[in-house]
Order: sequence, then C-alpha cells, then structure tokens
Amino acid sequence: MSTPRKKKPSKSVEKAARSVKDSDDFVLHIANVADRYRREHALDLGPRARAVRQSLRAFHKHAAALTAWLRQAQKQAGDAEVDALNKIGMALYGSPVLAHAQSSNVLAWLSQAEKAARRCVTDARASGAKQERSAPRLAAEGLRATFEHHKLKLSASGSKQKPSPAVLLLCAIASSAGDSGFTTEDAKKALLESGRRESSAAQPLPMSRPAR
Repeated sequence: MSTPRKKKPSKSVEKAARSVKDSDDFVLHIANVADRYRREHALDLGPRARAVRQSLRAFHKHAAALTAWLRQAQKQAGDAEVDALNKIGMALYGSPVLAHAQSSNVLAWLSQAEKAARRCVTDARASGAKQERSAPRLAAEGLRATFEHHKLKLSASGSKQKPSPAVLLLCAIASSAGDSGFTTEDAKKALLESGRRESSAAQPLPMSRPAR
C-alpha cells in the first residue's frame, strides 16, 4: 500500500500549532484537524444553506419593490400605480375603495417583512449562520484529543485581549477554512463544550442496588 499523503496546513495554522508545541508530529495532527474543519464547514454552508440565503435575497428584493409600488399607489390620482390599483380593486371587489383599504394592511406587513429579510440577509452574510455547526464542534473535540495524545494541557481560559493558545489555534484553523465570522468567543465556547461532553461521557453509569 502507498503511504498516505501528508496534509500540509496553512502557514497561519502551522505557526499557531508550533507556538503550542514545536513538533512536526503535532503539526501533522493539527493539519488533519484543520482539514476536517474545512470539509465540515463546506457541509455546514452546503446547498440548502445557500438556497435559503438566495431565497431571502429574492424575497427582500421583491418585497422592497412591491412596498415602493404600494406606497406610490396610495398617493393621489394621476400616477399609473394608482390607476392600476383601482383596476385591481374593481376586478377583485367591484370597487377600488376596498383595494386601497386592503393594500394599507399589506403595505404595513410588507414594510416590516422587508426590514426583517434585510436583517436576515445581513446576518447570514456576516456570520454564515452561527447556529450549532459541526465544524467547530468536531474541531474542538479533535484538538482536545490531540492535546491529550501529546500530553499537553488544553485550556480555554484567557482574557479577551490575550486568549489561550488553544483558542488562538482553533481560530487559525477556522480562518484557514474560510470561516471568517468565527471569533475567539466562538472558539472558547466550542472548547468548553467539548470538555463538558468529554466529562459527561467519562462518568460511570449508576449501579443498580441488589434486590433484598
């Protein structure tokens, strides 16, 4: 069998890894964690996530256009939009008055929905949806296992100005995978949660009492 090709980490990941332990073996293990993060991050932002973002952008675009149209149609007679709404009212209700009354409610809802959709689009673009994702969780677990294998103490503590080496390493891994919205707080949270999961898994099951 051929020897598996060694994965080469990015310069930033290698620098962060060597600041923890200057060892080729350690760097190789970190490269594997980084590669897993990259693959999982691609899945986290897969076809469905892209489709949702595209749908939000489409809704925002059309809601903004229809909001502008309805505002114009609410003005005094003379504009084409006013005459068009009158015709719609006649076709629907037999009276343009009812169409104008109904359009006021629609306009109020659309205005709120358009603003909400804009916020959703902005949030998705800024963070890529920071809900529970596989990439940070699996990378944090991989880092914890790697530190343990190399007999290193993993700590998620540290200040905002000076995060721990493990936090900086996870941030470097996320950045190399294109996860630009990942912060030191996200890294700290992922590492702490991986520790809690490990502790929970290590706890022995309660023994049942023998029957008397």
